[in-house]
Amino acid sequence: MRNAFARLPKWLDKGKTIEIIKRGKHVADLVPKAGGKRKGRLGCTPSPYPIPADIDDPVEVQWEAML
Repeated sequence: MRNAFARLPKWLDKGKTIEIIKRGKHVADLVPKAGGKRKGRLGCTPSPYPIPADIDDPVEVQWEAML
């Protein structure tokens, strides 16, 4: 399919082999890498800062407004 460059990673993730044809002749194959899917960008690196278990609990501190 012409001009489908953005779809190539999705097809490779599904395990499909992609043939590259130039002027009607087969010139190359894109083959999915053995070993699984690619990771997304979010969450691919563990955080060096631990998140506390009570992160979403209400805070019991009274704050004074600055005037």
